[in-house]
Amino acid sequence: QVYQQLRHQLREAPDVEVLFLARVHTKQVPVSLSQQRCDDLSWWLVTHQDRIHRLLDLYRPLGYPAIQLLVRPGERNFVELADCLVGPNSGYMLSIDYGASFEALGHSLSVDPLSDGIFIPPVPQELLQDLPDCYTYWPICAGRVDWTTFVDFTNVAAAGEQLGWRTLTYGPQSVLEHISRRNVTMGDSFYSVPGYGVLTKSWASRHVQNWYGRETLASSAETSGWEQRWTSFKALLMEKPKKPSNPKPNILVSPSWHLDALAADQCWSLDATSLPLADWIQKQPAQDPREAMSHLTETISDRLGREYSDAYEEAQLAVRMVDWLVAAEGCQNFRPAAAAALLASDSLWLPLRRRLLRAWEPVWGAEAVERIALAVLRRLADLGDVEQSGQASPAECSGRQAYVQLCLSPGDGVRSKERLYMPE
Repeated sequence: QVYQQLRHQLREAPDVEVLFLARVHTKQVPVSLSQQRCDDLSWWLVTHQDRIHRLLDLYRPLGYPAIQLLVRPGERNFVELADCLVGPNSGYMLSIDYGASFEALGHSLSVDPLSDGIFIPPVPQELLQDLPDCYTYWPICAGRVDWTTFVDFTNVAAAGEQLGWRTLTYGPQSVLEHISRRNVTMGDSFYSVPGYGVLTKSWASRHVQNWYGRETLASSAETSGWEQRWTSFKALLMEKPKKPSNPKPNILVSPSWHLDALAADQCWSLDATSLPLADWIQKQPAQDPREAMSHLTETISDRLGREYSDAYEEAQLAVRMVDWLVAAEGCQNFRPAAAAALLASDSLWLPLRRRLLRAWEPVWGAEAVERIALAVLRRLADLGDVEQSGQASPAECSGRQAYVQLCLSPGDGVRSKERLYMPE
């Protein structure tokens, strides 16, 4: 209390406060939780008990003395506030921020004992004048700079479920975009909802590329190239229905990502939303994590980061590409027989390739656009073939799922009335 009073008084003398922070040594002291604090967090412990045990089962055999988790009570408070605003009526809640699922964040903290998941966002240099290096140790500049953490979207969704909310869609922020037009019937009314594409209204700036999932800020020139890719901007759409039995509305027709590792799409050959090494260990035939690690060679270790980084981005490219194809060409041109014909004929494929490159090369590059387009077309050509429905890359699976949702179930995606590319 004395320290709090002192800091409040120092606000009236900013220059003295800067001198105070430069001279004082700030330390973090581990303490036991009080009974009151334990009671406050009991809902969190019960809600995530199974997920915590899965983390323990992975890291205990590897010799880790502990796992690290960051509890954010404000997430539940945020949901409770939204619930209060909606009241007894039905409504929707859209949450957008940097973040990931519970287990992805648990992995990222547990493998890095020097990180506690709390960061200082970019601060104007004039506010850091004469202060110690705030970025090296976040408590140093307490009271002078903001602190932030990645959002645990699993926790947000769980807090909502306790209040009668349900998750409709979770995924990268680009799930909010629908390039294709949608024909929607609600009750006795029919609506033709126009599509919207960020790139069609702008140019491939760094911000537009980030919107679509190409992490330009995590380039090899600025970071290690794929660091913390899984914590980029996400969107979580939840609904508070009038009745729990009401069918879920199809507001965002895009493949939804999982909030729990056990709910991951079985089609995905790897979980691009998770920490690469943790997911790789869990996918090995050996059930003992220590035995699985014995098969980790230097070659495998070197490629994991880039492999998962590319998969994370390309899963988003595939969805937006299919959305664009439906908007530009319509569903009928990509049904299984039509997709197979495209693959078998250069005279059909090459014009489509030119149109795809004209639309998406500025964001993704020619190599990625062509490779992902061919992979998705192969997957669409095999649509309905049970023997070809096994695991594949997240891009192939997501592209196929996007087509199913737009063209089959609910199947309300239709060709755009706007011209999305210049004629040949």
